[in-house]
Amino acid sequence: MTTRGRRRDAEENRDRILRAARALLARQPAASMDDLAQAAGVVRRTVYAHFPNRDELLAGLAGKCSADLLEALSRTDRDALEPEVALADFVLTLWTAGEEYRLLISLAESNLGMAGIRELLLPVAAQSYALLERARAGGRFATHLPLPVLGSALQAMTLAMMRAVNDELWTDDGSRAAVAVLVAAGLPAAAAEETVRLRSPRVRSHDVAHG
Repeated sequence: MTTRGRRRDAEENRDRILRAARALLARQPAASMDDLAQAAGVVRRTVYAHFPNRDELLAGLAGKCSADLLEALSRTDRDALEPEVALADFVLTLWTAGEEYRLLISLAESNLGMAGIRELLLPVAAQSYALLERARAGGRFATHLPLPVLGSALQAMTLAMMRAVNDELWTDDGSRAAVAVLVAAGLPAAAAEETVRLRSPRVRSHDVAHG
C-alpha cells in the first residue's frame, strides 16, 4: 500500500472512531475505550493509535464539534439579512447543528474546563459578536451591557439551555432558545417571537417546498 493510501485509511479510521464515540457516549457517557473499539468495528490498538487516552478522545470530539458547527454556520450569508433576523438564524443554525453534540459539549466541559470550551468556541463567538455589533450599530439592540459582556452572556446562556435539554428539564427545537437570546440582546419579546417564527426551520422548509 502506498503512503497516500495508508494516510487515507488512517483518516477514515479516525473519522469512524469519532462517529462511533459520538453515538456511543451520547447513550453511555461512561463507556470504556474497549466499548468504543467494538462500536467502531476496529481493534483496541487502532483506537489507542489515534487517541492514547480518554481525555484525548474527548478533546478530539470537541474539536470535531467546533469544526462541524463552523461548517454549518458558513452555509448562510447573514450579511444579507436584517440584524435581528441574522441573529435568530445564527441561533437556530447553532441549535440544529449542535443538537447531537449537546451531551458531548457537557463531557468536553467536564474534561477540558470552561477555558477549553471557550477556546474551541472562539470562532463561533466571533461570528456572534459581529452580528451583535452590527445590530447595535443600527440601533436594534439595547446598550445596557458592553458588547464583550453581552456576547459572553449570550454564549453561556445558549450552552445552559443546551444542558437543560440534556438534563431533560425541557424540550426545544431551538425556537424558544432563539427568542430567549433575542430578548436578552434587547429585542422586545413580541418582535423576537415574530422574528424567530419567520426564521424557524419549519417555516424555512415550507418556503423551500413552496417557493
